[in-house]
Amino acid sequence: MSDVSIKLKEVSKSFDGKLIIDTISCDFIKNKVHAILGKSGTGKSVLLKMLIGLFKPDSGKILINGKEAEHYKSVGDFKMSYIFQSSALLNSLTVLDNVTIFLDEHNVDEKESRVSKALKILNELGIKDSANKMPSELSGGMRKRVAIARSLIIEPDILLYDEPTSDLDPINTKTISQIINKLKARGDITQIVVTHDIGFAYSISDTISILDNGQILITGDPDLIKSSKNPILDSI
Repeated sequence: MSDVSIKLKEVSKSFDGKLIIDTISCDFIKNKVHAILGKSGTGKSVLLKMLIGLFKPDSGKILINGKEAEHYKSVGDFKMSYIFQSSALLNSLTVLDNVTIFLDEHNVDEKESRVSKALKILNELGIKDSANKMPSELSGGMRKRVAIARSLIIEPDILLYDEPTSDLDPINTKTISQIINKLKARGDITQIVVTHDIGFAYSISDTISILDNGQILITGDPDLIKSSKNPILDSI
């Protein structure tokens, strides 16, 4: 069985005639953390949204577990979850309900099972005491942890993060880093993280790809990226 979770083959994407993703080929290894590092406006979020199927590539192929993901909902044998940069919590629901609502389309009907599962995950992320609070009562870091809990409740095989430390202070950034590394240690989930934070990328990643002007300039482990002295690193 291949150790590649997602494979991109010469993927391109344009909007209004502007090329955003330019013939990218890349492998995301199963159960590892892969960071996509680059400045704002380089196409990182567009690439992430193509992986989950919010956008379709204009050309090229995306393979998930070896199966072409042209029709995302028909690709079996995997679950993928996406953590938005804004966290995207529902302000009219409590923290607990924000997490359990994600199970509505995943055939978990018993309320007790849903609540028990959600509370366990909230506890693991250190926010169980906030289960009955509203999102408006939470800090940005806590909102991000709720968003991660919501994604984890479906037990995804692949977890996508869009700028998970955006607008967070160093303490909350470290907390998110610890969560990602803890999930990595489990060895059963592929994590793909879009970020412009070099230090954060180094702290979590098995592999880093530098994206600039829609192209991947270099891919390697953190030590290789550090030693590459790629000039683009100075501008991120």
